[in-house]
Amino acid sequence: MKNILTILILFIGAQCALAQQDTIVYYKKHVPQATSEGADYQYIVRQKNKKTSVVQKCAFRDGKWKVTQTETIKLKKPNTYYVDGGKYQYQRKFETIPGGYQIQDNIKKGEQSTKGISRSLFPLHREGQWNVYSHGKQRSVNLYKEAVLTYSCLIGKNNERFPTNTYANADTLAMYKKGAKSFSSDLSKKIVYPDICQKNKLEALVLVLFAIDTNGTPSDFQILSETNQYFNQAAITAIKDCENWKPAFKNNKPVKVYSIVPVNFKLR
Repeated sequence: MKNILTILILFIGAQCALAQQDTIVYYKKHVPQATSEGADYQYIVRQKNKKTSVVQKCAFRDGKWKVTQTETIKLKKPNTYYVDGGKYQYQRKFETIPGGYQIQDNIKKGEQSTKGISRSLFPLHREGQWNVYSHGKQRSVNLYKEAVLTYSCLIGKNNERFPTNTYANADTLAMYKKGAKSFSSDLSKKIVYPDICQKNKLEALVLVLFAIDTNGTPSDFQILSETNQYFNQAAITAIKDCENWKPAFKNNKPVKVYSIVPVNFKLR
């Protein structure tokens, strides 16, 4: 009887894991709160049926709440959700543990993954250490307390730790002056395919860790992927040529932070 009861509880938990229908969670500078007073953004969770829900992220702009992101989430098999945000899709696996869930988000068919503990599934209420992996290697560590980021670092080639661009709720992040889309566009224009690699029909994805220093200048380059020196240098040169950065600020002072950028060399 006890085994039957345990199975029944687990089954109900899987079916009702999205029972946060018509739930609103408010945030003020990334800190969760119960009311909308002074909130910067909010998550709205609405359940459509037992296996499907919709999550909307809304920002408070010009005196109004405006939807900035919508996700459709579906429970397609036990302990696995498939999340569709339109321009992106990912898979969330979970195991129920005392007081919450053990979470693993898989992005780009498992090429990238995030693992940690959360009190809820949508939106996440992160607790303790969360690890981020890319192509099977750990790339960053984030620590949370009551869903608030308290520590964030990238992991270098020799396991050194560098403060990420999020820098545990810095006042402002390091930003490319013309925006993230412009950085991607400018970077692609700056990339020069090495002749020797092109002649030998070689391709590569180069992961570059680099700093945006207190002057907004890219520096301190590290190559995190296994590629040849020609691709490595071409990737670093392209990022160096994208100089239009604003530094991050913490306690109203510019701080040096780090980021990881993939540079893709692909023959057409």
